[in-house]
Amino acid sequence: MVTLKEIAKAAGVSTTTVSNVINGKKSRVSEETVEQVEEIIRQLGYIPNEAARSLAQRKSRVVALIQQGRIDENILTNPYNAVYIGALTMYLSQRGYYPMIRVTDDYRTIEQDIKGWNVAGCLFSGSFGINVRHIRSLETVPAVFADCYLENPNVNVVALDDEAGGRLGGEYLLDMGHRRIGFVASALEYSEVDQHRLSGFRESLAARGLSIPDEYVFPDGNPDRNLERLSRLMADPATRPTAFFCCADITGAVMISLFREMGFCVPRDVSVLGFDNLPLSSLCSPKLSTISQNIHRKAETVVDMLVRHIEDKHLPPEHVLLGVELVERESVARIQNEL
Repeated sequence: MVTLKEIAKAAGVSTTTVSNVINGKKSRVSEETVEQVEEIIRQLGYIPNEAARSLAQRKSRVVALIQQGRIDENILTNPYNAVYIGALTMYLSQRGYYPMIRVTDDYRTIEQDIKGWNVAGCLFSGSFGINVRHIRSLETVPAVFADCYLENPNVNVVALDDEAGGRLGGEYLLDMGHRRIGFVASALEYSEVDQHRLSGFRESLAARGLSIPDEYVFPDGNPDRNLERLSRLMADPATRPTAFFCCADITGAVMISLFREMGFCVPRDVSVLGFDNLPLSSLCSPKLSTISQNIHRKAETVVDMLVRHIEDKHLPPEHVLLGVELVERESVARIQNEL
């Protein structure tokens, strides 16, 4: 491993001068010397030890990406996680930070990671709200929360207007003539996001004097658990839903596949609406109509907010609410109004 001392000797300068060049303090060194040192660095193949630099400068460039989940699951098989975490990684890299991904459903491990890794900041995704008060390190380490609901006004939050998304989806299906509409969540019992989307959907129905029967609500998108129940629900043409609003595009894609197995054609026999507008929504057959959130904009907003609070720890907490929009493709058909 090449050392600063070896670079200094080859360049005929002090180790302090080499350190200033490597750490970007070039105003303290002549332009000619900077060029000379940088050329020696290239020749010797020197690679900075970022961990050592962080300790020496007492300034970390590591950001913890803390995703709620089980440690025995691959979170990147979820298309939303893949797009969102990929975008976070890209924007952090552009700002000169290094992501450390941590999957956990235990707030106690978060405390250990923050201290053990000497992170500059934390980005949370998932339902961590009830445990924020237990993570004492967040009193000194900047953090931003996304995809979770927090009553604490003293934390930074970037949220999606999930209730508005639920209302928009419900209103669209109602405007397309549907009155019997099912709702398929991803993890309704645990996900506050799903709960708020369902709440907005119920509001859209109530505004038209309608409601959703309990048997029309599927609490998760697991095809193995849903197939038998879905088959019973769809058996009677007079009472079965004519459309399903899904909390995620991946769930919408699964529902299209299930209906195909059951002999139903989407959207001729039943319509399907997704949520998120992931790339897979335009790859389905038929292409999935969906409530769109701009995931890259969310990731960029989250990273910008965190960097501001890393650079100025005296900034007041920020709360940003992002909007949604409808993207129409091929999976929802207009039907004759049943009322």
